[in-house]
Amino acid sequence: MMYMHYCGHCSRIHMLNGHKTICPGCGRPLTELAISFLDFTNMNADERAAFLQRCRDDVCHEKKS
Repeated sequence: MMYMHYCGHCSRIHMLNGHKTICPGCGRPLTELAISFLDFTNMNADERAAFLQRCRDDVCHEKKS
């Protein structure tokens, strides 16, 4: 199955098969997202940009606490 992951270091969303823990781009830890692959692929470009921004904001808030 495809799962959505976010890398805070790369600031990228990755669609990866399985429950991966390491970013394929930079080798740092990934966060698995609660959104399904189908829900993400059904988003338009603006919705994806907003979702990415929310991921960035969440990671920034996690680092501050």
